Amino acid sequence: MELAGILANQVVVMFLLLAAGMILYKIKMITDEGSSQLTAVVLYVVTPLLVLDTYSMKYDAAVAKNMLLGFALSAGSIVLAIIVSNLLRIKGTRESLATERFTVIFTNCGFMGIPLAEAVFGSIGVVYCTTYLTMFHLFVWTYGLALMRGKNTEKKTLAARIKPFVTPTIICVILGLLVYFLQIPLPKQFKSAIGYIASMNTPLAMLVSGVYIAKSDLLGALRRGRVYAVSLVKCILIPLIVAFLLAPLPFNEELKTTILILSACPSAANGMLFANRFGGDAKAASNIFTLTTLSSVVCIPLIVMLSQWLAGIV
Repeated sequence: MELAGILANQVVVMFLLLAAGMILYKIKMITDEGSSQLTAVVLYVVTPLLVLDTYSMKYDAAVAKNMLLGFALSAGSIVLAIIVSNLLRIKGTRESLATERFTVIFTNCGFMGIPLAEAVFGSIGVVYCTTYLTMFHLFVWTYGLALMRGKNTEKKTLAARIKPFVTPTIICVILGLLVYFLQIPLPKQFKSAIGYIASMNTPLAMLVSGVYIAKSDLLGALRRGRVYAVSLVKCILIPLIVAFLLAPLPFNEELKTTILILSACPSAANGMLFANRFGGDAKAASNIFTLTTLSSVVCIPLIVMLSQWLAGIV
């Protein structure tokens, strides 16, 4: 149970950073414009360089094999979430259902998942995270976009379909894979520079998440029974199923635990962004993001503790 304890400690640290973001927004030290700029820095600079930095390590055949398995396990966990999300059709409303399902399927794997995996497993945790991130981007810009848009039949050019996948993170995943498999050495000064920037990932990501919560209607989220039901599916049901399915698999424990942590992460901030842009229920997305983020301080360590127990009996 030592791993769960380490994870619980890190979650508490991250929530202190998250609280700092909430306070800084409330006292107007971080403005709406500033939070948007910080979000852009994390998404388009810090996280991509963190990915590139972690791939600049010595080649290991076992790690390479685990990465390929990671792509498959990541895709499988997202497909599982898609299947389970259909439970939300029970008493769901037409206006909010697509948004609710989106928030259940897609996790905050970048902002919260990477810092957690890095804290528990170091750079190898980040490497395994990139397999989930790649599948996340693939699904969110295909299935997720179609889900949020509903029956929108707008025709798009090939370039328009490809554009969402050309993100700094995906580009750095591709570059990182080349660096790793071809063992291309990065210049010492360049590696040091990206290492400094990459180290900002956890504090900046948590500050931004804190700002998102500070902007939300926290009391409103806590008053809505439907938000609790969706959060239960997101934070408990899906991670439990993933834990039970992963436990008997004869794969690397670090890989399996990383995929589990990412599956147990709270709802993605993309839910709010997609809802605002594509006609979803932005308020529901904000409420679910807030409650699942707050719940994760308890849920993630408990889920990992359960997975360790399962690993010991199978």
